[in-house]
Amino acid sequence: MDQTDAFFTQTVVGAPFTALLGRRRIPGQADAQGLDVHLATGESRLTRLWQDWVVLSHACDPVGVPRLRPGKTRRVLERHALWVAIVGLGSLAASLIFWGVALWR
Repeated sequence: MDQTDAFFTQTVVGAPFTALLGRRRIPGQADAQGLDVHLATGESRLTRLWQDWVVLSHACDPVGVPRLRPGKTRRVLERHALWVAIVGLGSLAASLIFWGVALWR
């Protein structure tokens, strides 16, 4: 890559940076991410970034065990989201009409 290509890339795309699991790495952050092993005890655990990723991912779910279903309230709201939105917009319109008439008088 010559200087013209580098200038074009940096002005259009932006400055180069390193990302790990979709998160921007800070230059001073030199610690590695992944599996953290304590050599004295042999205990191992995932670092914070990887813990977040594993929790959000369903790749490690045991086979044959169903995922937890959302609560009853959330299921009802998701099932009737269109009607909730229509009622909300209707109440907004009714409120605007009411205040418009009240201010006009």
